[in-house]
Amino acid sequence: MFRLETERLVIRPWTAEDRPQFQALTEDPEVMRYVHGGLPYTQAETDEFFARHERQMAELDVCMGAVIEKSTNRLVGISGTQPLGTTGRYEIGWIFSREVWGRGYATEAGAAAMQHVLETLAHPRVVAIIDPPNEASKRVAARLGMQYDARYTGEQLGHRRPEIVVDLFYRDR
Repeated sequence: MFRLETERLVIRPWTAEDRPQFQALTEDPEVMRYVHGGLPYTQAETDEFFARHERQMAELDVCMGAVIEKSTNRLVGISGTQPLGTTGRYEIGWIFSREVWGRGYATEAGAAAMQHVLETLAHPRVVAIIDPPNEASKRVAARLGMQYDARYTGEQLGHRRPEIVVDLFYRDR
């Protein structure tokens, strides 16, 4: 079963008990500024997120999972990997609660997810899609050794949200 562990974090599949914390995280406008069009998740979108990740776990043993801070055993973010639309690539990503910004958790979780894609799944390339104005996430991608590729629309990537515009970063094995 998908589980990534770092020095300070555990990334694991979602449980029903995580839903209230997920909802609280995705309702914070600052956290969501560069994610999901800057909008909070509705209950229906939360249901769809959990169902999609349950399917990905069953079919591919991957997910954008719950990030648990080891020292407190609390959910502090979302990270992991998932298929990127119809590209045949795996995307890594990170979203963290404001309380833990600046602690290096995005880089730590991103590195674990990248290693999972490149080594465990043996994929030749890992990608990250980042909202163009999100400079903090671009710095994380750079720290992970990722390179800028190009700007794409969600439609070009076969993304479930065709209207989005993202910068794509990649790293090869």
